[in-house]
Amino acid sequence: MNNSEKIRSEKNRIGITKAMGINPLGLYESQEGRRYSTKEHYFDLNTNGNWKASVSTSLWNEINGYIQGLGHKPERFPEEAKLLSYLIHKMDLQPSEGQMINAATSRGSIDFLSRMQQENPNLPVWTSPHSTLGFASSWPSLLHKSDKPLFFQSSTCSSFGLTLQNAFAWLNSGMTDSFIASAVECPTGQLTIDQMKAIRIYANGANESYPCRSMDFEKEQNTMVLGEGAYTFELKNTNYNVLAYLNGVGSAVEKIHHSTELSSEGKCIVTAAKRAFNAESVPDIDLIIGHFPGTKLGDIAEKNAYQTVFGDKVPYTISNKWKIGHSLGASLAANLDMAISILQNQELPVLPDYVKNDCDPPKTINKIMITALGFGGQAICAVIEK
Repeated sequence: MNNSEKIRSEKNRIGITKAMGINPLGLYESQEGRRYSTKEHYFDLNTNGNWKASVSTSLWNEINGYIQGLGHKPERFPEEAKLLSYLIHKMDLQPSEGQMINAATSRGSIDFLSRMQQENPNLPVWTSPHSTLGFASSWPSLLHKSDKPLFFQSSTCSSFGLTLQNAFAWLNSGMTDSFIASAVECPTGQLTIDQMKAIRIYANGANESYPCRSMDFEKEQNTMVLGEGAYTFELKNTNYNVLAYLNGVGSAVEKIHHSTELSSEGKCIVTAAKRAFNAESVPDIDLIIGHFPGTKLGDIAEKNAYQTVFGDKVPYTISNKWKIGHSLGASLAANLDMAISILQNQELPVLPDYVKNDCDPPKTINKIMITALGFGGQAICAVIEK
């Protein structure tokens, strides 16, 4: 590394100071360990026989009770807005001067809108404002009495990657001194599941042991399963009380012919990874937490991409979708959440027996690459460091 690269690295030292998640595993601080210490998945079947991974009923009751305690009717609000509001409350984050709130989602509140249409002969007046994409970002901010800038964006499954890029850019530019990066997705309604079934990428309900066979490179059918999840991270330019550092973020789009296409070489992943490294040479990555949605072509393309980037020294590679499902625009946040836990506890998750790596697990983990890949051929890679 030359002197200019050293200066850039020091300038871009962004610390993650608080982190918390809600998913089928429960509500927890990201630095907690042991969440992935068993080989059991957290899927269940809905009334139509479709696999899904949902936040527990008891936790939803707690969240709805919190919303009701604020003087609101929980049934009027999309699940995404309620999850983010509850997370900010539990993290005791007080949006302040010079702080940004940026939330990401892929689908937004599409299942909420569908439910309103099904359950009401005439749509309630609050359906339109409550089902807009930005509502899940603006409403939590208003609940916490912030008048600071906030925004929401969607870029399919790479949505949270854009949030990380925003955090990286805003903090390094000096335009903000603190950044709340969030992601949320509740895609387990039948409408969204049916959309995935229509493009033939959803699990068919046959395999009870592992309905989603993420990182099974010999599977004969697609096995994606949707899961609920919400995550919030506080990022600052600081070296104090840091859970992990955001070392770099890179993104890339490859030319495709239809919206679900991906090259067999995963070209966009290759480019995004190299851009995340901030250097000409490939750094010493100890672990990859990949996207691996459980589709035949997607999983193999991602594997090929890592072989292109790292040659015959592909780092130990894992996924969490076999356990908690694919939370679409929040999936990279789920990977960041897992990365923080691994860096803090130096504990790798227990994996299904079918997951194979060509190298041994690392004994010490200091640097992790996380990946997301979305419809439209956009990939995001980020490097997280202890």
